[in-house]
Amino acid sequence: MAGRREKKKKGGLKIVILLLIVIFVLIYIIASKVYTDYKKYDVALDPANTEMISVSIPAGSTTTSIAQILYDNGIIPDVKKFKMKSRLNGLDGTFQAGDYQFSPSMTTSEIMDLLQNGRKAEVSFTIPEGYTIKDTAEKLAEEGLIASPEEFYAACEEDWESVFWFLNGVTNEADPSGTVSAKANRLEGFLYPETYRVPVGAAAHDIVERMLSQFDAVFTPLWQEAGGTEGGTVNGLTVHEMVTLASLVERESKAATDRDKIASVIYNRLNIGMKLQIDATVLYALGEWKDRVYYSDLEVDSPYNTYAYAGLPVGPICSSGEASIEGALYPATTNYIYYVLKGDGSGEHNFAEDAATFEQYKAEYLNSL
Repeated sequence: MAGRREKKKKGGLKIVILLLIVIFVLIYIIASKVYTDYKKYDVALDPANTEMISVSIPAGSTTTSIAQILYDNGIIPDVKKFKMKSRLNGLDGTFQAGDYQFSPSMTTSEIMDLLQNGRKAEVSFTIPEGYTIKDTAEKLAEEGLIASPEEFYAACEEDWESVFWFLNGVTNEADPSGTVSAKANRLEGFLYPETYRVPVGAAAHDIVERMLSQFDAVFTPLWQEAGGTEGGTVNGLTVHEMVTLASLVERESKAATDRDKIASVIYNRLNIGMKLQIDATVLYALGEWKDRVYYSDLEVDSPYNTYAYAGLPVGPICSSGEASIEGALYPATTNYIYYVLKGDGSGEHNFAEDAATFEQYKAEYLNSL
C-alpha cells in the first residue's frame, strides 16, 4: 500500500510540474506577443516620407480626438494603437493643444514627445552669406514669412542697441538704392547668414532678433579671443570697421583658402594709404550684384565706392559668415597689395606685391575669358 501511495504522489508531482511548465510557456508566449504588439505601437506610418504636415490640436482635445486628428492627416497608422500606447505609458491628459508640424516618418514616441512639449509649428528659411538687408527682406517676403520688405525694415529700425552690445555707436548711410533707411541700414553686416527655424507666423521683430542673436553667438567669442573688448579695437579697427572689412572679404572671396590673404591685402593698402579699389563696393554702391564691373561703373559717386574714396567704406556691404570674420580678425602676414581672379574656374586668386606682377596676372585672366 505504501508503495502504491508513493507512486501516486510522484505521479501527481509530475503533473504539477508539467502544468507549471505549460503555464510558464503560455505566460512567455503571451508576454512576447504583448511586447511585440507594444513595439508595433511605435512604428512610423511611412519611414521614407519626411514631408512635414501642419496639424492643429484644439484646446480640450482628448487622447482619442488627438489620435483621430493625426490619423485623418496621415500621420499615424492606427488610432487604437496610439490610444493604447498613451494609456500604457500613462500619457493621457499630458498632450498640449497648439499648432504642430508632424511627418509620417515620425514614430509614435516622437509624436507624443512633441505633443507633450507643446512645440509650435515651425518654418525654416536660409539667408546665404553675402546677403544684404535688402536681399534678406525681399527673400523673406517672397517666402511668405513677412508681409512685405517694409515690415522687415521697420523691425530693423527698432532700439536694438539696448539689447546687443556690438551695435552701440553704430551709424550708417541709407543703402544706395534708397530703399533701406540709414537707421535700418545700421544693421547691415550684423544680420547673421544662417538657416533658421522660427514659429509659423513669427513677427519681423522676432526674425531680426534671432539673426542678431546668432551674430552675437558667433562674433562675440571671436572678437574676445582676438583681444577685443566692448568699445575697444582689434588690429586698430572698431567692431563696426571689423564687420565692414569682413564684408569685403566675404564678397571678394570665392575660395576659402583666399580669405585671410584678401584680408591681408586690405590691411596692407590701409596701412600705406592706398585706395582699396574693391569691385564689390562699387556693386553695392550701384545697388546690384553682377559678374563684371565696367569702367563706367567706377564713376558712381558713393561713400561706398572704394575707387573714389580712400579707406574702408562707410559701413558693411553684406552679412559675413564665420570664416570671413575670422579672416578679417586674423589676416595672413603678407606684402601683397594686389589680387586677381584666376582664369581656371577654381575661384582662387593670384596675389602680387607689385604692379608689374599684377598686370601680368590681369592679362592672364582677361585672356581666359
